[in-house]
Amino acid sequence: MSTEFLTLLPPPGAALAAYNRTKRSDQQPGSIPQLFKDAMSVREAVYVEEQGVPLANELDDDDARSWHWIVYASVGTTSTSSSRSPPKSHTWHKRRASKEDQEDADRRRSSATASRVPVGTIRLIPPPHPPNPYITHDLHSLTTSTTTAAAAAAHDPHPDADPPTPVPLPTEPFVKLGRLATLPAYRKLGLSRLLINAALEWAAANPTQVLRPPSPATLEAARLEGREEEERWRGLAMVHAQVSVEGLWARFGFREEFEGVPKEGRWWEEGIEHLGMWRRLRVKE
Repeated sequence: MSTEFLTLLPPPGAALAAYNRTKRSDQQPGSIPQLFKDAMSVREAVYVEEQGVPLANELDDDDARSWHWIVYASVGTTSTSSSRSPPKSHTWHKRRASKEDQEDADRRRSSATASRVPVGTIRLIPPPHPPNPYITHDLHSLTTSTTTAAAAAAHDPHPDADPPTPVPLPTEPFVKLGRLATLPAYRKLGLSRLLINAALEWAAANPTQVLRPPSPATLEAARLEGREEEERWRGLAMVHAQVSVEGLWARFGFREEFEGVPKEGRWWEEGIEHLGMWRRLRVKE
């Protein structure tokens, strides 16, 4: 059996300076936070091994400034539990367990033979965000057509390509969710729901951590210039979702068509079709 643990890693910042993009998470130096290596181990299993994303592309510049959530399973290694898969009826959200389940969980937590295994992760990137490099006006007809993945992937931007003409983003600050991943054996257990809810609830409850509020003078100047909305995060959130999981994000209120936000269309990234989706959270005042 397995028991869930959900851990939040604040932005690791300079602690990732020594991360080697060409090596796996278990080959990184000891200066890299273990929580981040755990998150990367899940991302490598899903994006690199399953989906074929190059290992060197999995870590990006946003990782250092993002909040990361990691779900762990406490997996026993005794003869009665080592060969058992996670039960399909197991719930991973915050619900009171039965007395028998709780006693069993307590025994496994204290067991020296239990191992804590990272099985899911998500990250939240705060403002600001650059334009999507995979979407340009010139390529719009291509990226929204039925072009094959191989043909569209050939149009991914390269350092020697002409500068793109980006689709404009909202002027108000927004957060971006991404790198949602769960290990194959732990899918259909509600882990995606747990991770998405954890990230959204935390952001809604901590708007001043998402974006530090401006000084009164800065806010007043912005108000006089009609830019007040650019100085505060008011709950706007987005995700660059794989088209195959569009329905998952829609269940959490994300929409491709969102009032006041230019539609990005669809594009191919690492050979996988994506789309931009948006929603607004009710933030704590």
